[in-house]
Amino acid sequence: MFARLMTILTLSMGCAAPALAHPHIFIDTDFDLVFDASGALTGVRVEWSYDDFYSLLLVEEKELDADGDGVPEQDRLDAFAGKDVDWAAGFPGDFSVTLDGAEQVLRPPENHEAWWRDDRFVTSHIRPLAAPVAVEGHRIVARSYDPTYFVAYDVPNTPGVTGRDDCRLVRDAADRAAARAEYGDKLAAVDMAEDPFEVIELPDIGILFADAFELSCAAPS
Repeated sequence: MFARLMTILTLSMGCAAPALAHPHIFIDTDFDLVFDASGALTGVRVEWSYDDFYSLLLVEEKELDADGDGVPEQDRLDAFAGKDVDWAAGFPGDFSVTLDGAEQVLRPPENHEAWWRDDRFVTSHIRPLAAPVAVEGHRIVARSYDPTYFVAYDVPNTPGVTGRDDCRLVRDAADRAAARAEYGDKLAAVDMAEDPFEVIELPDIGILFADAFELSCAAPS
């Protein structure tokens, strides 16, 4: 994501703090699991609503507001759509779908859209699964999170299901107090004596803060 927009414009133009010890981008997420006519899971449609500050940075950095009235022009948003997910090869894309605990491969994003809503930059894309998945008899869990916790994803509303009317997603909320405690313990274990401004990476820490959404489908009649 533009190297996280140049590490948030070098931590807001020079306001450095010792290490990256907390998220720097906040995104409200919505998503739908997408099913085909046979009832197989084929992908996920993801919508991201960026926080106010990062939205303004994007508008300024990417010149999305040509007339300076504070509202980006839709044609510029359309031209920019998809560039917020211009990821390097192999990057998983901050979204996870598991089948009985096994990570499923999601293809690169497609069908990009972008718009301006409630003074925030909003984008959507579709992540197809590498192969359709038959869900009957299996445990399907979806999560939206950044393993490094540089980006904090929140899912304020219960996500949905497209293509089936007999399935729904059930939220298993993360224990954020326990997550913060473990996060603090891991940060405390990092030796920053040599470089107090070192960028800290804690792989897989983000999952501790991520709500899990388990697919529940009605039993066949």
